[in-house]
Amino acid sequence: MSGHTLTYVVGGVCGVLALVAVVALVFVPVVRMYATWYQRVAATVLALVVVGAFAMGGVYAGLSVVDRFLS
Repeated sequence: MSGHTLTYVVGGVCGVLALVAVVALVFVPVVRMYATWYQRVAATVLALVVVGAFAMGGVYAGLSVVDRFLS
């Protein structure tokens, strides 16, 4: 297995594990917390917004580190 293939496999596995962690730690409690379907949909949408905001913040922080140290 070449170095690039190993990098892609490790990145893919880490991505899947991160997705499973977000679903298990954020979306499962959100869905279980509310009784009606419209409350669950609204809570899921709000959770998506919050997770997206944190993801964008992480991408911004990572890109700023890369920009600072590689340019």
